[in-house]
Amino acid sequence: MPDDQPAAEVRLTEKQALDMLAFLASSAEISLHEPTYYGTFRLIDAASRLMGYLLESNPELADSFMPAWKADIDTRKVWMMWDRPAYYQFLKETPAVVAEEIRRREEGA
Repeated sequence: MPDDQPAAEVRLTEKQALDMLAFLASSAEISLHEPTYYGTFRLIDAASRLMGYLLESNPELADSFMPAWKADIDTRKVWMMWDRPAYYQFLKETPAVVAEEIRRREEGA
């Protein structure tokens, strides 16, 4: 966001925040015992869950990039089970998606 424009305020309910915290904490613990690539799945799934909570609590975000990005993540995250090279490529591309959205917003597009 440009410095002269306030960022939109978004909210989570206390239940949503606790659900997210429980998911993250349990994911950290179970990652001690799982194959390393499961951790990547749990992180990308957490991003999807967070977007889901934000969209649920903030209907005005329905016109943002989040619904489409969440749908893309939800489709591609399961590639971990049957197409690991494509899944890894998806993970490499994912940071650029959010970086592009941040840049677009900063430019006021």
